[in-house]
Amino acid sequence: MKKQTILWIALGVLTACNSPSGNKNSDSTKDINSQRVKLIGKWLQPIPGMESEKQGFELYENGVATSLNIHTLQYDKWMVSQDTLFLWYHTEGVQQVSNGVDTLIIKKLDVNNLVVSSAGTNTSDEDTYTKEK
Repeated sequence: MKKQTILWIALGVLTACNSPSGNKNSDSTKDINSQRVKLIGKWLQPIPGMESEKQGFELYENGVATSLNIHTLQYDKWMVSQDTLFLWYHTEGVQQVSNGVDTLIIKKLDVNNLVVSSAGTNTSDEDTYTKEK
């Protein structure tokens, strides 16, 4: 009898936790999924000093990221959370090999344009990428 009472109480608590206010989470999940879908693809920008050439990255649906025309910095995977894009990387062909995560604040994102700034830097330092079709 005690076990049944405990089960009913636990069921009541779980039901209460699933209140209508939980819809905010599903809305934010939809926003993140919408951003994620928009981010999938090739993002390029002119190489400084060689504007006819382009560099950037490609984001795949499975979370894999690759560098495009960047030979020493190799992207491995990516994730988006709210307004932040995380790009895991490692370096190759340089004297001091390293790895880490680029943390980029998404300033603007639409089907054709991505504007980001590195987290913790001056907000006026922005990089603009165009989606390649």
